[in-house]
Amino acid sequence: MAGADTWFLLVQYRHQGKTDVTEFRDITHAANAYSEAEQRYKDRLKGADPEMDVLLVGAESLAVVKERYPSYFLRAKTRSDKLLSLIGALPSVPAY
Repeated sequence: MAGADTWFLLVQYRHQGKTDVTEFRDITHAANAYSEAEQRYKDRLKGADPEMDVLLVGAESLAVVKERYPSYFLRAKTRSDKLLSLIGALPSVPAY
């Protein structure tokens, strides 16, 4: 991650189809917030189909994060809806 100085904490509420985003300029504050979120939601992060997901990523902008982690920003509530949305967003490839 060359030159990135912005950190994004993504807290995804998987069954609600929403993600909260918190932006940080300081990696120490970002890492502390990530640890706090993991601790706060630890019971909801477990199991075969967890309710939530917590992710800390560094990138130049939120647009880059949305491009690299599109499943965190889909409004779909079920896995099949998310899969259909992701497949629909793929660029078309010409058949030869």
